[in-house]
Amino acid sequence: MTEKQIEQKLKEEVEKLGGLCWKFVSPGNIGVPDRLVIHEGKVIFVELKASNGKVRPTQRLRLRQLKRRGMKVAVISSYKEIDEFIEKLRR
Repeated sequence: MTEKQIEQKLKEEVEKLGGLCWKFVSPGNIGVPDRLVIHEGKVIFVELKASNGKVRPTQRLRLRQLKRRGMKVAVISSYKEIDEFIEKLRR
């Protein structure tokens, strides 16, 4: 599965729940997560990867920075992980 396919599926599933799944772009800041998911008072930064993709060191750094500041983060690289993510959003 490509990253683009995973990204599109995540967007569709989050929107089915009534949430927002915005593309996150931060000019001048490399390694920021791909998507910002907003649902019922929750904000989660999501890094997306192709099925065989790996999180780069700069991406790991950004995810750690966000976690240290109390933000929720997720890394998703399959449809199964999307299903698990959506199930957590429902709770």
